[in-house]
Amino acid sequence: MLTDLQTLAPTALAGQERERVERLVEEFRAYLEDAAQLPEPGDAWDGDDLESTAPAVDLSTLLAEMAVLKNELRLQSRQFKNTLDELRCFGNDLRAHSERLQEELERAREQAASIQGQTTRQFLLALIDLRDRLQSGVDAARRPPSSFLERLLPGPTRLAASLAEGQRLTLQRLDELLAGHRVRPIRVVGETLNPQRMRVVGLEAATGSAAIPDGSVVREVQRGFFHDGELLRIAEVIVSKKANRT
Repeated sequence: MLTDLQTLAPTALAGQERERVERLVEEFRAYLEDAAQLPEPGDAWDGDDLESTAPAVDLSTLLAEMAVLKNELRLQSRQFKNTLDELRCFGNDLRAHSERLQEELERAREQAASIQGQTTRQFLLALIDLRDRLQSGVDAARRPPSSFLERLLPGPTRLAASLAEGQRLTLQRLDELLAGHRVRPIRVVGETLNPQRMRVVGLEAATGSAAIPDGSVVREVQRGFFHDGELLRIAEVIVSKKANRT
């Protein structure tokens, strides 16, 4: 058949048709040569090369491997879920611990502020008590000599005056120290009695027809003080009271 085609091609075709036919003939010849080199269909499973390149697949082994893989995936999923639960619990515990720590910190700050306030109050009250003592000494030094002997001996009088001057300077320095701590005295003399700032320790009848209203403060027994606008020590005062007419 191949010989007949080669004989008829030069006579029946010309030009390009001849070339195309020759190309087809060459391709057909190459195909026949390749087909002759292939093994027979019945001998395909007997060759060692085919077994080495394409091993047989065992269905039971495949199913077993898939079951193992499925179990492995289930275990991994369970471990991942447990890890997420542990992380969630850890986050909740951490949040609760942070809240408790914040509350304890706030309580500690409040306690520290309260202790500091009490310590400052006690310190200022001690300074005010010292000021009262100095004020008493200065007031006593201002009184004139009460005995004839003291008027005859000027030496002790000069010594007492120098001591009184020292007390006055100390009292002035102490007032400056209290003012530096924002402590200021309460004005009470001539004011109407205010029970929130003043405590009545005595009554004094108004003399004559003086225009002093009833319940007004006429004298201060113990000075009161404010600290940062809050009452530090209450003032002890004597208020006026109208005398009963007979």
